[in-house]
Amino acid sequence: MADIIIDSWVIAQSNNIPRSIRFYKKLGLKPSRHMGHYVEFKAPGGTVLSVYAFGKKRAARPSGGWRIILKSKRIDAALAALKKRKIDCHEIKTPGGRMYWFADPDGNRLLLVGN
Repeated sequence: MADIIIDSWVIAQSNNIPRSIRFYKKLGLKPSRHMGHYVEFKAPGGTVLSVYAFGKKRAARPSGGWRIILKSKRIDAALAALKKRKIDCHEIKTPGGRMYWFADPDGNRLLLVGN
């Protein structure tokens, strides 16, 4: 499966994107990508930290945990590999691209994204 993944980063939910931007700027990180309800920060070492809100609505309660995002140019092959390994994937309806989530044995979510 590792040969199908082309990129990865971590993401967490936020109730207030401007507040999150101010916080990460205090840590010395500058937004590298900002799309209103989504912002990325490139951290030293190459890790990309992302925060998002549910569109223009604020979430009632943030999930409170980071998630790992795995990007694939061959998402169908990645989904087939997960299915073969008996890992359940759940589609996330999104207007751009394809996105699926699955969990590790401790319930930590991973997101698989592709076109």
